[in-house]
Amino acid sequence: MRHMTTGPGGGGMRVLCAAAVLASVGCVTRTGVYDDIYRNRNAAYQAWKSAKEGQEGAQLVLTGKLSIQKAVKTAWKNNKLLGAIREQRENAKGRIIEAYSAVLPKLDFRGGYTRLDKVPTFKAGGVSVPMGNRNNYSGSLVLTQPFFQGGAIAAGIRGANIFAFLTDEEVATVQQDVVYQTRLTYYDSLLARELVKVSEGDLKLAKAHLGDVQKKKAAGVVSAYDVLRARVEVSNVEAQLIERQNASHLAMTMLLKTMGVSQESRVELIDKLEYKPALPALEQAVKKAFHERPEILKAELAVKLNRELVVDARSGFLPRVEGTYTRTRAKPDPHDQTRQDWGNEWSAAMTMIWPIFDGLASVGRMRQARADLQRSVIELAEAEEQVLLDVKQALFSIEDAEKFVKSQSENRKRAEEGLRLAKAGYDAGVNTEIEMLDARQALSETHALYYQAVYSHQKAKLALERATGALKSPKGIGGPNK
Repeated sequence: MRHMTTGPGGGGMRVLCAAAVLASVGCVTRTGVYDDIYRNRNAAYQAWKSAKEGQEGAQLVLTGKLSIQKAVKTAWKNNKLLGAIREQRENAKGRIIEAYSAVLPKLDFRGGYTRLDKVPTFKAGGVSVPMGNRNNYSGSLVLTQPFFQGGAIAAGIRGANIFAFLTDEEVATVQQDVVYQTRLTYYDSLLARELVKVSEGDLKLAKAHLGDVQKKKAAGVVSAYDVLRARVEVSNVEAQLIERQNASHLAMTMLLKTMGVSQESRVELIDKLEYKPALPALEQAVKKAFHERPEILKAELAVKLNRELVVDARSGFLPRVEGTYTRTRAKPDPHDQTRQDWGNEWSAAMTMIWPIFDGLASVGRMRQARADLQRSVIELAEAEEQVLLDVKQALFSIEDAEKFVKSQSENRKRAEEGLRLAKAGYDAGVNTEIEMLDARQALSETHALYYQAVYSHQKAKLALERATGALKSPKGIGGPNK
């Protein structure tokens, strides 16, 4: 008959061991995890609330005049995404240090204690002589120096440095994006401001026209319908003004966020949405893009890095040689186990390991490395095609925007003259109320289209700077017309 054992040697011991393991690992449940997340989110909300109540000391509050150049410099220092990506450089430096560790010697200390249940003995002259001690101690210093690792050491160091360069280009890509977004949101704010001015001018004209209509109604020249139509026009313009003011506030909010400053900032944009012709040559733009665009440089570095990984994978087929030196102090004496005292010994060795068959692991790594290298070569070609497309699209956009600006510039003059003639005819009783409103609306639309055209031109030039890699470093920081 089998008896269940509940003591330390049976099931009880297993239960205790399982409990100890669970206690050390911890129990993960959905409720526990989401409770922890909720506490973190609540802490984040409280931090936001405190900042909202005036306790945000971390964010910069800007006041006064703000140029595009100052906006970009502010974003360069305060944008959170840019601050986070720059930390990747520390990761790259760590990889370089780790790579060099493969060629440097390693020194380890190894200590041990062993207690024997019974010490072996041998008889000498009828007397039992113990061979060793029940309590055994040892301490060793082991120095290991790699000499040859099939080319993996040199490939690892070169690869780590290439990875650092690759990280720099990843940072440059984000830097370029931040500069691009900062200038673009600045242009958005300028456009929104100009459209608000257009609506304010429209409202002034509409109210002045309403006053004229009311005077004519009092003189019995026009009907009540004409007055009502003029009032409706004033209300429509007011609604458009409110909409454009809201768009202006939103654009400013996005600009402050991109710069990484407080939303409590109160700034005045001092740059203007102005048109300056620019027709760069395709060949020069492509040449600059092929030399400066971070995406192309990253693709080039990825090819170089994968070539080093192929060398590293190939090292699995080659011998590895290393030397070791061991210095040991132990009790009993390592040279004489019968001597119950501390003693010293040393040893030196050279070891060569040449893998004959590693279960096809090296073959698999080599195939992966070669496939990654071929993929990176294809991605480099794709990056070149994409950059070429970006440059061409930017140049086409600049050309179209040039035509758009010129056409609307002339059209704005015609609309201003049309409104003048319509008003003169209306005052003389020749033109109708509808003709007067049509002329004013045409002028308003023409003004808006003109500023949209100038904005499109600035945006296209900015896109070309981005396509050619001109925004990735502080030297690429410029004003709206550079």
